[in-house]
Amino acid sequence: MESMEVFAQGLNFGLTIFALFILFFSCFLTGKNQEISSSLWLLFWGMFFEFLAGYIEDRSVEAYSTGASITGYAFAELLLLVGALICMALGATRVLVHKIPGTTLVLCISGLGIFGAAFFTLIFPDGNMVNKMRQIFPLTAYLLVALAFLSVSTQKNHSGYLFAGIISAVVALYLFLRLTGIDSSLLTPWYLPFAGYSLYAMSFMLINNNALMQKLEKSHAEIEKYNKRIEDILKSSPFPIIISRLSDDKIIMANNNAIKLFGINAQELERYHLKDFFADSQNRQLLNERLEKEKEVQDFEILVKTPTSDTPFWLLASANVIDYNYNVVLYSAFQDITSRKNRENLLKNQAIRDPLTSLYNRRYYEEEVNKKILEAKAKQQPFSVLMLDADLFKRVNDTFGHKIGDKVLIEIANVMEKALRENDIIARYGGEEFVVFLPNINADQGRGVAERLRESIGASVVYSDEEQPVRFTVSIGVSSSDISDNVDTLIKTADEALYKAKQNGRNRVEVFTLADMETFIKQGQTERRDESQNHHPVFDKENNAEISLLDGVEAQNLEGNTTEVTNLSQEGDA
Repeated sequence: MESMEVFAQGLNFGLTIFALFILFFSCFLTGKNQEISSSLWLLFWGMFFEFLAGYIEDRSVEAYSTGASITGYAFAELLLLVGALICMALGATRVLVHKIPGTTLVLCISGLGIFGAAFFTLIFPDGNMVNKMRQIFPLTAYLLVALAFLSVSTQKNHSGYLFAGIISAVVALYLFLRLTGIDSSLLTPWYLPFAGYSLYAMSFMLINNNALMQKLEKSHAEIEKYNKRIEDILKSSPFPIIISRLSDDKIIMANNNAIKLFGINAQELERYHLKDFFADSQNRQLLNERLEKEKEVQDFEILVKTPTSDTPFWLLASANVIDYNYNVVLYSAFQDITSRKNRENLLKNQAIRDPLTSLYNRRYYEEEVNKKILEAKAKQQPFSVLMLDADLFKRVNDTFGHKIGDKVLIEIANVMEKALRENDIIARYGGEEFVVFLPNINADQGRGVAERLRESIGASVVYSDEEQPVRFTVSIGVSSSDISDNVDTLIKTADEALYKAKQNGRNRVEVFTLADMETFIKQGQTERRDESQNHHPVFDKENNAEISLLDGVEAQNLEGNTTEVTNLSQEGDA
């Protein structure tokens, strides 16, 4: 491919050197791809040796014109051309079969080439033969390269190989025509090496790009294979797993257990959004906020619903933001904890509720009322406390048994829950006593509420095992925020009013007023004398095995008269 005119002018030589540098740089770019790098470097060194051989030829012509011996020049030129042939042949073999021939074969071919060069230049000089060898070696080299590149150019992502093969074929044709004796002046323009090196540089970069594309496709295939394996593992996981895109919240993968748990149609997966399954929007917002901060959330409790059921249930969720199938996604794994939450709620209710009536217990009432009082004070709103006690409850127990007594307490609780507001706090305070907190209700309104409650309870009835009607009444004491903002004081003053209602005939309502406070303080909140003096038991519950509101009156010897029993609420003090 070399032209003598390259060395005739400095500009021609400079441009050719620049093209060689571009070719060198294109090989350098392929350094990270070992599969093609060695092939292209061998081709580059072959072309570089050929370029040096052209330079030696130019020097020999100049020496010949001065009458100097050119034998050394000719031998050196042929050695370089042998080196070029060997390098380009090795590069072509590397392209074609992806490996280099054995060392023995390479040495044999190299030895034959060197022997031929020495024989026709040093032993039996033959200028005609040297001139043919000068053309045959490059022709053979470029022909091998063309065949190698064109042989693999039909494979996918091998356009660079096709381009290099065409260039090599054109160069081989050019060398063949020059060998046949066509007018060399037409076939040796100075720009031919420049154009050849430049085009080879372009083809080498295109080959490198093809190799990168192949590597990328191979990586994609491996990723797809890996993702398929991961997806198979996820689908067979014993835990429900959902993968949703962060960009639009669409579900892109749900394993078998998740499909069953959430009632998802597996054939229409992408029409579902993860947010659609949250029963509580605030719960979802809290989860998203934690994910934004930490990118990972473990053991987060969520309340969910399904398209096929209106009953929400609890799940324990663990979520991570990950890359999946070229998407940024939310990987979520779930565990059904509905039974655990039910047990927790049961235990919580057991801790704060009375087991018989399901009303709040005394401890919860006092804690919650303290909070409500603080809220009422902040809003400058009134509040009242009611203390209720079943009248003559011991007679019910003695006459019908404790089972019916329990039914009476349960019925009182039911009537109170139906008659009072949702934000009123009702509790069983102890035995047959109940206490109510009425927010935003003053003393006069509290009396009205207590009267309506007393009438509703008085109209209620339960039946004994023998289907006998059992009626009952309550006495109610009322205290309000006019008296105190301390829950203990409110309960005690309401109980004092309740005591007055008992004294005044039962089945009535009494309100503790500011005028009663002076007497209450003077008494020092001391215990009543004893049960024979109508002692009220709220102050010594711990000393009573059974709490009774008979106020010391012994149960009379009833003879089973149903009429008397069912009208206990109408009796005065026995």
